[in-house]
Amino acid sequence: MPALQVKDFPSDLYDQLRECAAAQDRSISQQTVHVLREYLRAYRQLGGRTGWEVLPVGQAGCEGRGARRRAEEEERERRIERRKRIFAEIDALPKIEIPDDFPEPAEIVRQMREEHDDRIVPELRHIR
Repeated sequence: MPALQVKDFPSDLYDQLRECAAAQDRSISQQTVHVLREYLRAYRQLGGRTGWEVLPVGQAGCEGRGARRRAEEEERERRIERRKRIFAEIDALPKIEIPDDFPEPAEIVRQMREEHDDRIVPELRHIR
């Protein structure tokens, strides 16, 4: 595997890289590879332009797994609230009276499958 060594690496940049690596439970080497991979991915998406907006460390996503977990938890809470609203709307709908002679769901599914088979099977016989 190729090795990458950088001479005269600015100490402030190294400190920021070390902070990001620690926040994301990565080694400095792993963090360097991650940062370069993300940069190159964005570079390709931008068609070879380097129009990246550079943000300070606190805003650049180096908060680590904690920030990602918080975002995931917030998304999960939003989905739960949405489901609760939908179920409340469903519960508020008028109740439907089902007649006693209405077929069971299994019978309806069985009929649908039989109709499907009656349509498809004759078309498949010539394949043998």
